[in-house]
Amino acid sequence: MVNPGIEEIWKYVKIAYRTEKHMNHAIILAAGQSQRMGTKEDKMLLPVNGKPILYYSIMAFNDHPEIDTITIIANKINKPEIEKTIKMYKFARIKKVIIGGLTRQYSVEKGLKELEKSAKPTDIVLVHNGANPLPSHEEITKSIEEATEHGACIVGHYITSTVKEIDDQHVIKTHDRNKLFAAETPQTATYKIMKKALDHTIKNKLEVTDEAMMFEAIGQKTKYIEADENNFKITGHADYLKLKTILGEMPEDFRTGIGQDSHMFEEKKKGLVLAGLKLPDELKLEANSDGDVILHAIFNALSQSIGEMSLGFYADDVCAKGVKDSKKYLDIILKKVKEQGFKVNTLGLMIEGSHPKIDPLVSKMKKSLAEILDLNTRRIGITATSGERCTVFGDGLGIQCFAIASIVKEKTSK
Repeated sequence: MVNPGIEEIWKYVKIAYRTEKHMNHAIILAAGQSQRMGTKEDKMLLPVNGKPILYYSIMAFNDHPEIDTITIIANKINKPEIEKTIKMYKFARIKKVIIGGLTRQYSVEKGLKELEKSAKPTDIVLVHNGANPLPSHEEITKSIEEATEHGACIVGHYITSTVKEIDDQHVIKTHDRNKLFAAETPQTATYKIMKKALDHTIKNKLEVTDEAMMFEAIGQKTKYIEADENNFKITGHADYLKLKTILGEMPEDFRTGIGQDSHMFEEKKKGLVLAGLKLPDELKLEANSDGDVILHAIFNALSQSIGEMSLGFYADDVCAKGVKDSKKYLDIILKKVKEQGFKVNTLGLMIEGSHPKIDPLVSKMKKSLAEILDLNTRRIGITATSGERCTVFGDGLGIQCFAIASIVKEKTSK
């Protein structure tokens, strides 16, 4: 067994000390009206991978070993759905769901009131926006550590753009971005400091937009730590789409499919066809059609993307009519793609064979495929391997092609 280093030992000593001295309480704010979201739906309840956005915020704190209690601040409309989510996913650390107010300050006041009977002055309170669904484990840990040591702490992002101060018409001043910090949540303090700052804000009727402003108003020095790159607030539709991408949700108007095909060469007959290109000096591929292994693989990829059958299901009827041109075969599935309201978005090909050499043909192949699929050449990728004599294709007996295609819904004009 490897002996732990001094830093690792000290880490666990601090954790043990914190556990002995205080508890850690999260207040998650979910009472907002989602006015900037541009939707009538409550953004906390918008689905991502089948779960509401608020689920991810709750999970980050519920699964953190140093969080003891969670209080959710809801509004009258979303409270039943939030309680349903809590019950469904068995979030054991949630103490209560209570109704908040129209302002952040009022909601925090309600959350602290819920804690006043049980919280000690040295307990840590983490106030978090439910609309920030991806706070990292490390951020929560560091927030607790820094608030324990310094009294208060916030997380945020360093400013990278040049920031201008303006009036109604003109730029007044350029600020030093090295001294600017975009605040996120959690924003954390001891119960004593959080309560003192809130009482001062209420007494003096101050308008604040976050807890750090309350800390500033009482002269409390506030530590700051850099937020995880994925810790951002869901404000508009673009943020919602970004969250879906991060969490791996595929949009409803996007599909993909994988296809494969392979053929052996004729012994003597020439007239190879690849990607719709005719190569009269190369051996032909054995097939009832022209043997265009690339178009056949594309057919299967597109067919899979819309849940249709493989090329062989359609080929016999077409062959019986004496059709040899693989572009005619491909037309069948392209028509079905269009009927479902989709168009080809991207295409990737991987070709295996010792001959012909593919790289010199790539430019012509892309041009041909772009015309066949009505696709920009920049959305087509073609790579190849000689096979290194590891397979029959590497031995020069045939060609194999893998295709991956994505399709997207066509935009319809209103």
